[in-house]
Amino acid sequence: MNQILSVENKKSNGKKTKKASIHSIVVVFSIFLIIFGIGLAGTGVYSFYKTSLNGNNNKNISNNKTEPLITIERVNADTINIVVTHDKGIQIVKYKINNEQEVEIKAEKKLDFSKEVTLPSGNVELTVVVEDVNGIISTKTSSYEVSAGPKIALNQVEEEIQATITSTINIDYIRYYWDNDEENATKYSCNDIKYVTQIEVKEGTHTLFIEAVDIEGHVANKVQKVIGDTKPEIEVTTDGENFIIKATDDESLSKIEIKLNSNDIITEEINQKEYTKYVKLEEGVNKIAIRVYNKNGIYNTQKRKYTKE
Repeated sequence: MNQILSVENKKSNGKKTKKASIHSIVVVFSIFLIIFGIGLAGTGVYSFYKTSLNGNNNKNISNNKTEPLITIERVNADTINIVVTHDKGIQIVKYKINNEQEVEIKAEKKLDFSKEVTLPSGNVELTVVVEDVNGIISTKTSSYEVSAGPKIALNQVEEEIQATITSTINIDYIRYYWDNDEENATKYSCNDIKYVTQIEVKEGTHTLFIEAVDIEGHVANKVQKVIGDTKPEIEVTTDGENFIIKATDDESLSKIEIKLNSNDIITEEINQKEYTKYVKLEEGVNKIAIRVYNKNGIYNTQKRKYTKE
């Protein structure tokens, strides 16, 4: 009986050992699965993070290369509104109407910019060029047909600009200003189909803006670069045998033209601030005419008469 019990106990102990071994394997395998799952999850998270990081980097690169957005709105028959928006600072806005002088405006790094521009009559091509703080440039060209309005003609005569405005109907007013200083514009009322005025030229290089409006509201604009400068100075003396010509300019002389009596005109190119020329006198009455130009094309003239006995 004891032997039987002994045998049963051995068998019983054997079963318990077998159950313990299976349990250990299950535990080890479960731990392995947990570690593998954590590793797999970690790899996925890292991969997602890396992808997201690369995506953000690509987005930043793309954003750095985005161009300013230019929109041109038609306000009325004669006026358009240039609107520029960007996610970075806008540095410069330039626009050009047909073949006229290009207008440049500093946008002071604003994220949005607008400027109303009045178009001349006829077929108009408007080109807008925008540059942001990173040097990225955007361009837009639009065409318009504008009904007839006043016409502006500008003619520079030495130190003045002669502005001539003509229209098929009466002109209401004209106004002009220099270098974007619109707040200090000069305005003249008019009630005629033609108006002429003289505008004093400012010394140096400047841009003149002039506007004319007729009684029906049609608008004409003109923009012109103007070089204002003083005339060269000319001094003419004689020593009894020659005319002595002395010419000076504060920047530089460019050319001199000399005509003595009925002789051919003598022309000389100059590239200096001071110039001296001796012209031999003929017997009897001598009449000399001199014209001197500076580098900006401004000229001065002198005439002298001397009798050689």
